[in-house]
Amino acid sequence: MNPSREVIVRATDLGYAYRPDRFAVRGLHFQLYRGEVFGLLGRNGAGKTTTVRLLTTLLPPTEGGGTLFGKDLRQCGRAERARIGVVLQSESLDFVSVENNLRLYAFLWGVPREVAKSRAEEMLELFELGPVRARKPWALSGGERRRFQVARELMHEMELLFLDEPTVGLDALTRSRILDYLADRARRGLTIVFTTHILHEADRLCDRIGVMRDGRLLTVGSPAEIKRTYGRLRTVEAGFERELSGPEANDLERLLALEGESFSIVERRGDLLVFRAGNAESLVADVVRWAQSRGIELERIAVSEATLEDAFVKLVSEAPAPAVPLAGEEP
Repeated sequence: MNPSREVIVRATDLGYAYRPDRFAVRGLHFQLYRGEVFGLLGRNGAGKTTTVRLLTTLLPPTEGGGTLFGKDLRQCGRAERARIGVVLQSESLDFVSVENNLRLYAFLWGVPREVAKSRAEEMLELFELGPVRARKPWALSGGERRRFQVARELMHEMELLFLDEPTVGLDALTRSRILDYLADRARRGLTIVFTTHILHEADRLCDRIGVMRDGRLLTVGSPAEIKRTYGRLRTVEAGFERELSGPEANDLERLLALEGESFSIVERRGDLLVFRAGNAESLVADVVRWAQSRGIELERIAVSEATLEDAFVKLVSEAPAPAVPLAGEEP
């Protein structure tokens, strides 16, 4: 991360306790930069929502501190909150139509009438709300309500946007379009904090990711850094010139299981064998030698990198360790 980039949010040993012996989050140390998308990942109850509430000044820190737009979190007020957009899981629906709701929300934020009109049309198209533009928000389906919530928040200009599970309940095509739009807004300077359980979305959208467990931040880094550091298992796909016989396939699997670390079969089908292992490269050599010893030609063999899901599961499943920033994060 370029240290010359403007810091929008800084957390320094930030924490919040409901009572002296019960912390929701503790020891948070990270910073958010202008124009980046920061993914905040963790299981339910990890402390993500409390972290968002601290950074949006909805909760006062009980230990540590931080800044929002350069101002101490404890001293922030209406002026700082006016520069933030927040879409949480909780709903706040009104009794005017979807279209008028969008325009009213823009008006409340001081967006000029003509700008609000064109932006409402943009949001209705982007979030596929055109067919329900005349309905009241409470009459929408679950997926439509979620799209409406996100669209409404994007009606005004902001510098920092918090999105809590913004694509939950949406189909793949709509999710893809929304992610593209958010990436474009980030390129134009919007800082986005993105919480999701859909890890491939975080991998696609986020510049950096923080993984939380039990109220603490386990690590911060780019998706590539986290996968490289924590995603130990890699996938190997081996395609043979012909279909392997039952005994041949069993023999190869026994060899790989004996030599492999955390070895598991993903798919076994005729001339194709797909497996995962912690020592994928050495097993590739075993597959090549095995095929050569039996006169079976390998048509292809490929190794795929570990996924963000692999890394996430490893991080949140193992015993907690002191948070160590990766290369992209300040100590």
